[in-house]
Amino acid sequence: MLMERLILAAMWLFGFVGFFLFVPRKDRRKGLLAFMVFQSFIWLCDMPSFKYGLLSAPVREFPKATDLSITINYFFYPILFSIFYVRRRVKTALWSKFIYFAGWISGISLFDVVLERYTDLLEYGSLTGYGMWIYIAILFLVSQFCCNWFFKDKSLFQAERVEPHEN
Repeated sequence: MLMERLILAAMWLFGFVGFFLFVPRKDRRKGLLAFMVFQSFIWLCDMPSFKYGLLSAPVREFPKATDLSITINYFFYPILFSIFYVRRRVKTALWSKFIYFAGWISGISLFDVVLERYTDLLEYGSLTGYGMWIYIAILFLVSQFCCNWFFKDKSLFQAERVEPHEN
């Protein structure tokens, strides 16, 4: 139980530090939007998956309030997605984008499998490691699509210069 609590604390620490180190200051607004978009989709998908036994979290922050792990699902993975979204290269070849995407998804899935195998933070019910890879990939794709759609019109985000009124 102590090891799980230390891992959760490390996720909070690495999440905050990672966000401020790997998301440039000029892209923080974009990173925060990506964070919130991913949170909303993971919430919609995790509620049924935890309710119907695809996943479970024996050690969690609020055991009487929810079956979900707040740190993993609503903080750490959204932070990872925001770093992924802000750091991706838009104008590269398709194979380069796919390798970048697959690398991120594979790394997160590997982390997830390690958590499931060696801790009580996560347990797979009907879901396997490959199923988790597909699950995370779908969450990333849908979140990336929504963030791309939101940031499509750059003129909406340009600050207008207001000249001082002369009298």
